[in-house]
Amino acid sequence: MFKGMNAIAFNRKFFDNDSCYQYLMEKKWSRGYQCSRCGCAKWQKGRTCYHFRCKVCSYDESVTANTVFHGIKMPILKAFHMVFRVTAKKKGMSTVELGNEVNVQQKTAWLFKRKVQSVMKENGTDKLQGNVDVDEMLIGGYSQGSKGRSLETKSAVMICVEKLEDGQTGNVNFSLLENFDALTMKYAIKETVSSQAHIQSDQHPSYESLKDEFVNLETLPSAKGSNFEELHKQIMLFKNWLRGIHHKCSKTHLHAYLDEYKYRFNKRNMRQWLFNDMIGRLMHHEPRPYPVLKAICGYST
Repeated sequence: MFKGMNAIAFNRKFFDNDSCYQYLMEKKWSRGYQCSRCGCAKWQKGRTCYHFRCKVCSYDESVTANTVFHGIKMPILKAFHMVFRVTAKKKGMSTVELGNEVNVQQKTAWLFKRKVQSVMKENGTDKLQGNVDVDEMLIGGYSQGSKGRSLETKSAVMICVEKLEDGQTGNVNFSLLENFDALTMKYAIKETVSSQAHIQSDQHPSYESLKDEFVNLETLPSAKGSNFEELHKQIMLFKNWLRGIHHKCSKTHLHAYLDEYKYRFNKRNMRQWLFNDMIGRLMHHEPRPYPVLKAICGYST
C-alpha cells in the first residue's frame, strides 16, 4: 500500500506501467480471484500477466475490467500520476496544469479528472451529526443588471457545516438547489443532515416555515454573519478555491467540484492516505465513459 504525499517516493514506487498494473492487481484480487461472469474462484494465466482466465467459462479478465480505469486512452502510468497530483496537492489542480504535468491534452486531463470526481461522492452515507449550521450561497459571479438572488446565470447551493464541541470545524456537505423554496430546502437538509442533529440557520422565511418539520431546527439572526462565522468562512474558502484553482466551472459540472471540495476537506486529516483511497474507489466503481458522465450530470442538476 502506498501512502504519503512525497513525489520522490511516488516515482520510486510507480516507475512504469507494470508497477502500476501490479498495484491494481493487489487492489482487485488481494482477497482472492472470483470470475465476474460465473463466480468461479479457479483461474489460470490469461493472455498477459495482468489477465486472469476463469477455468470454468474461460473468460479472460483484465485487471482494469469493470473499473473506472477500463478503456482509458493513455498509459496507466500517466493516469496514476494524475490521481497522485489530484490527491496530493492540498488545493488540487486545474485540468490545464494537470495536462501539462503528464503531457496529455487538456481535454484528456479534464475527462479523466471528471471520472475521479465522480467517485468522490459518498452517496448519502456521510450525513452530518451533532451541531450543524445551514446556509445557502450563490455561485456564478457578478451578473450585470441583475439584482437580488437571481438564478438566471447563477447556481444556488446549500452548505451545511458541523460544529464540534471543542470549537473546531467537523465535516461539510453541499446540495445543489433548484430554488430557495421551503420544500426544496427541506429535502436538501434531509439528504445531508442527520435527523438527530441540532440545526441552526438564519431567519430566512423558508427556514422559519420548516420549524414544524424539523423540531431540532433553531433560527438566529445572522447579525451580518457574526452568528455563523465558520459557515461564512467555508463559503469564502470554497469560492476562493474554485476561482483560484479552476477559475470557473459550468452549472452542469458544479456538482462535481462541490464533491471534490467536500472530499478534500472532510479527509483533510488523512491526506497521506488519499491516493490509496482514490485508487480503491476507482477500482470498485463501474466504468465512467463520457455518456455515463453526461447522465450523472443530468441527474445531479
